[in-house]
Amino acid sequence: MKGKQMALAAAVVMFGSLPLHGDVIYLKGGNVLVVEKAWEEGGQVKYQTASGLQTIPLASVKRLQGQKAAPADPSRNHAVQAVVIRGQGTPASPPAVVKTASKPVADDSRTSARSTRYQDAAGYAEALREHEKTGKPVALYFYADWCKYCAQLERGILSRFQVKQYLETILYVCVNPEHGKAEAALFEKFDGRGYPTFLIIAKNHSVQEMPTSVPPEVFLQECREAARGGSR
Repeated sequence: MKGKQMALAAAVVMFGSLPLHGDVIYLKGGNVLVVEKAWEEGGQVKYQTASGLQTIPLASVKRLQGQKAAPADPSRNHAVQAVVIRGQGTPASPPAVVKTASKPVADDSRTSARSTRYQDAAGYAEALREHEKTGKPVALYFYADWCKYCAQLERGILSRFQVKQYLETILYVCVNPEHGKAEAALFEKFDGRGYPTFLIIAKNHSVQEMPTSVPPEVFLQECREAARGGSR
């Protein structure tokens, strides 16, 4: 180890005493070779030193740098030797920062509170056909993604186990009027004025709007009563 340190020190001293008019080979390991001349040939990098022609694999080379020839100095007439300087590689460039368009993060608690089968105008049309065949009540929920009161309804009431269990027994439809013209027209058809709007369509085709700022058990009771065709 001591011999290697002495050899390395000698190399550094030698490099400091040489005119920097040779070519420079930057190795991937961080070392630097200063040679008389260097070039790529095939899969190797060849370089000329005072001791002759040497080669190293191209894969181990980070880059080559050719130096402009300095004016000749008659007082220093000796060949350029290959000098290894450890840890003197070019500083690594900072990683490029790639900016990507941010996407809204899906709120699972809200998504799970909505219908997965009957959605928007097409889903309502399908549920209405089923309603005509079976007489099952329809729960029609109009919402908007940006509506904080819709978020409160979904997290506080519609995501509750007993409420979800009940909605699975009827035809639960979720419509976002901002998804298209058909959805907006459907909202207008039911005289929608704001979000959230939660309606129950009973077997006798009566339509009642449910309160959305009540405890979950009250909301559930109101839905069941409206589904039976009862009036509030």
